[in-house]
Amino acid sequence: MNYKSNKAITLLTLMLMSTVVFAQNLTLPRPSQYAEIKQRVGLSEVTIKYHSPGANDRQIWGGLVPYGAMWRAGANENTTITFSHDAELEDQPIAAGTYGLFMFVKDRENIRIILSKYAKSWGTNYPAEEDAVLMADVKTNEIPMQDWLSYDFKDRSGDDVTAVLRWADLEIPFTISYDVDAIVIDNARAELKGPAGFSWRGYMQAANYCLQNDTNLEEAMTWIDQSISMASGFSNLQVKAGLLAKKGETEEAKKVMDQAIPTANAFQLNQYGYLLLTSGDTKKAIEVFSLNVKNNSTHQFIWGFTDSLGEAYLKDGNKKMALKYYKEARKLAPENQYAYLDGVIEGIEGK
Repeated sequence: MNYKSNKAITLLTLMLMSTVVFAQNLTLPRPSQYAEIKQRVGLSEVTIKYHSPGANDRQIWGGLVPYGAMWRAGANENTTITFSHDAELEDQPIAAGTYGLFMFVKDRENIRIILSKYAKSWGTNYPAEEDAVLMADVKTNEIPMQDWLSYDFKDRSGDDVTAVLRWADLEIPFTISYDVDAIVIDNARAELKGPAGFSWRGYMQAANYCLQNDTNLEEAMTWIDQSISMASGFSNLQVKAGLLAKKGETEEAKKVMDQAIPTANAFQLNQYGYLLLTSGDTKKAIEVFSLNVKNNSTHQFIWGFTDSLGEAYLKDGNKKMALKYYKEARKLAPENQYAYLDGVIEGIEGK
């Protein structure tokens, strides 16, 4: 082999080595696989992204995860947590955004949750004190042995949720909450500037949310008046009556409902009757159920409306009238309702 051949082989080898060095790495499974979990609270979301290592018969707490040290709360790149809106973590405010999630493991029972403003770090690049945007101390709970690290959400309510890291024989819980009413109302204001604001329904839904949650009632009254001005009907008139009642304007509320009742369909009347029944106004409920039975005698669900009237009379203590309407409902009902109605009737007659 001559000199030129040796030179050519050398150049070819260098080219191949260069190609290997600068080539894209092959995607292969990682020992600690990527995972993601998301939970909605009201209109908001909290998302945790992490890598899940296995215990593999190793001592985790006080071993692989040493006490008195910072930990990435997962494996590989740092774990991240994302809040879609401004939130609170363990009663401490945190702005909407994505953060690195770290934990300082004081001992087996005490953990400090740390959120870093840097969310793209390698997991062992721990945040300096000035990088931390939130620190909160929490207590661990004992759990049955779990080999793979995981995150989960539990104890959900209307405005908060508890996130938990579980691994080996411990879980680390921390509570996240949102000001759901403020977020929903702010979102309603924004959406009412769009297509939702061209319909009576959007304004009614916004007002009804405020009524049901006893919040922002002054603006809710403006919204419901706008809804009624676009198209007056039972649904938005009922919401206005509810808002007036909240203000203590009982007589005005009754006048609005008197105006609403003639516009109601059969199911709306039945629903309103039950609202009265559960609020304790049994006499008015009987009046509404009676009107529904009279006005909708040919309705396919007339047996159910008649059943409702029987229920109202029974709650009022009038067994004679209750029995009358339950028996009438039995005549009108489909066969699959016979057993239920027979049981009610036998119960009344046996008393």
